[in-house]
Amino acid sequence: MSQKRLLQNSLSDICSVWEAMNNMMTLQHTQIKTSFETNKHVVGHVFKVILYKNLLGMVLRYTLNEIVAEYERVSYVGKNPSCCGCVMRTTHGFPCACELSNYVVGSIPLEAIHIFWRRLSFSDQGLCETEVTITEEMETISKRFEQLDVCGKVHFKTKLQEIAYPDLNSMCPPPEKVKTKGAPKKPLTK
Repeated sequence: MSQKRLLQNSLSDICSVWEAMNNMMTLQHTQIKTSFETNKHVVGHVFKVILYKNLLGMVLRYTLNEIVAEYERVSYVGKNPSCCGCVMRTTHGFPCACELSNYVVGSIPLEAIHIFWRRLSFSDQGLCETEVTITEEMETISKRFEQLDVCGKVHFKTKLQEIAYPDLNSMCPPPEKVKTKGAPKKPLTK
């Protein structure tokens, strides 16, 4: 909604203008927060492959769509930077086609994406600090671990291993496409 239409005319008093602007900014803020949550939780069908595993829920959907478009160039650019031009890397901070050719077998690491595209909140916490540590969090995790029973410790350790070793999870794609439509065919007997 434009500000001109929101303010209607120039004859309004300052209070009505202030209220109209506040309502508009609150609405925009809510829409942006909704977009961030959608980026974290809604996964498109295209992104359910190993290549994007490290990026899901961590980067903006716009970023994923741009990487998909760039990945389509890999087949004819290959690893040749002169053919690629590396435009996406220099202008946006995304992996370009020649860089994506290195990840054909594995998944794109989160570090390959510029931090601007990894921000999914309005919080500036930690961005102004010169040194970021996790010692306090690790102490809390250790204390919580010691308070659990054996079953809880096993579950807790499993969750920590998922964070520490994201490439070593038990999930893997099926070896062949699974047919999900129709009943299984019965062998013909005479």
